[in-house]
Amino acid sequence: MRIVETARELSDLSHSKKQGGLKVALVPTMGALHEGHRSLIHVAQQHADFVIVSIFVNRLQFNNEEDFETYPVTLDDDIAICRSSGVSALYMPSSKSMYPDSFGTSVEVSGLTARFEGASRPGHFSGVTTVVTKLLTASAPDIAVFGQKDFQQFAVLRKLVDDLDIPVEMVMAPTIREEDGLALSSRNVRLNKDSRRRAVSISQGLFHSLTLFQSGVRDTQELNEAARKSCADEIAIDYVQIVDAQTLENVSEAHVGDVLLFAGTIDGIRLIDNIIFTA
Repeated sequence: MRIVETARELSDLSHSKKQGGLKVALVPTMGALHEGHRSLIHVAQQHADFVIVSIFVNRLQFNNEEDFETYPVTLDDDIAICRSSGVSALYMPSSKSMYPDSFGTSVEVSGLTARFEGASRPGHFSGVTTVVTKLLTASAPDIAVFGQKDFQQFAVLRKLVDDLDIPVEMVMAPTIREEDGLALSSRNVRLNKDSRRRAVSISQGLFHSLTLFQSGVRDTQELNEAARKSCADEIAIDYVQIVDAQTLENVSEAHVGDVLLFAGTIDGIRLIDNIIFTA
């Protein structure tokens, strides 16, 4: 596995692999890798010959300084996971190289960013779209893989590459969950034993709503409320909402393919999750 630290080195590496006839995939991460990230790597390997993983804790997408300061950093473990997973190259740029003192550009996607995480975390998506644009520009991948857990993020980034004609195939990999259903997240390590126990009610609520949908319930207000009521009282819910998967607009009647989005805070730790309605 090759480790690269500059955009120029990454660009040259990717270009040489593509010139050699290989398909290149990018898996952007902020480190603190877990089995969910392994699954993204595996999906990338199914689609491409040469897989690049990037690790960069992007300060621009944190609207809360404390959240940025407490974000887990486990570089040695991350490198070991990438090696054992068969990653071809690991891109680990410094903050200085990504955002030099002269840096003054931001990339904005309107519409899809106005609600949910965009409303709750001002500036978040501007940070996401800016850094991902830089990562896609440097690596020029054929494929980029993201997780379903950040569904709104994927919708925003899909809009980004469509609007800017970036020649990359966007692939969404399914959410990986722990045995009790909790969606894997780097933030989970910050949950104490009691918080962790209560957090399971998030996925229980989502799956309860899915079960109702599969039994014939279509009214989104009823389905939203079912997920909300299943959550532990101690979880401060930000939103529970069924939306169209493409537009992220509310729907009054749920259909296969619509998405139930969730965000809430437990003991100061923000968790998000979602489920796609299936027959």
